Amino acid sequence: MSVLSPAALLSLVLFAGAGATAQPHPPDCEASSSRLELPAEPTGKPQAVCISPELSTTFRFDSLLVPGSLELQQPERFEDVAPGKRSFSILPPADLQPGERFKVTVRFADGAAPTGATFELVGHPALGARQVDVYRHKRTVEDYQKELQEEREKSRRLGQELERMRLEQGPGGIAGLIDSGALVVGDQSTKAEDIERSVIKAPSNALGLHKAISYRFTTRVVDVVRVAVAVELTNPGMLPWTVNGAVLVGKNQEVKPLRLIWQPSPIPPNPKRPGVVVVETELTAREARGPFTLKLWDESGKRVVTLGNVTFP
Repeated sequence: MSVLSPAALLSLVLFAGAGATAQPHPPDCEASSSRLELPAEPTGKPQAVCISPELSTTFRFDSLLVPGSLELQQPERFEDVAPGKRSFSILPPADLQPGERFKVTVRFADGAAPTGATFELVGHPALGARQVDVYRHKRTVEDYQKELQEEREKSRRLGQELERMRLEQGPGGIAGLIDSGALVVGDQSTKAEDIERSVIKAPSNALGLHKAISYRFTTRVVDVVRVAVAVELTNPGMLPWTVNGAVLVGKNQEVKPLRLIWQPSPIPPNPKRPGVVVVETELTAREARGPFTLKLWDESGKRVVTLGNVTFP
């Protein structure tokens, strides 16, 4: 028997804002940029880069590498390692463990400082970097302009987020969303879809899927929609399960961070007592066409739930 009807799940989605929390404090590798600069003098601490199971990660350099200089700790743990003239790629195994760490070192061909670089690859269930650009020499004006534009875009989004949070300090629930302007009043402003039968459940999932409803809310911001997924999960394990992180992964493995993650209580180790998890974010109308893969994980990072072919109405 289902714990919640689609209407009840919608109510939880709408009320989640009051009790939801942002993503937990990220591991060190999550804070790493996709653009890294190497200091002339080594700092002694290698920069951490997230890697994920069966997701290829490529390092690209602005200098030639010494042929054969690539040194990877435990190379036998990887499905593929491909060195190049100015780059190298690694393909982590399917059984990569969260928090598993490997050091990788390269040397540069011209002998100038820094003569080499060392990175620490850190296993993560979902946020593996697809490409890391490493700069050893001074970058061009165009490089800095591109990075400045990206930072300005981040600041703009942060400003919108702060304004949205300020507006949402009014009444709670549906009234609060309408009061803040987050929802447009009208027959087509909110849509829901039962996607339980269409999602693809990974065989390695730590929890079972009992129900899945996706939602799409029209906002007053042009070309921006709020989307949410509410799932009921069953726990066949021996310990309770509490979500610690989640992401939506779109086309070309592009990660879409979630604004909110909400779980009313840990899911008990009882297959007959499903528990609810709600995730929410904002996308452009074009992005919302999907499909996406939703990944959820607990504090250990080892009890993961992966649901593919997630779509929004």
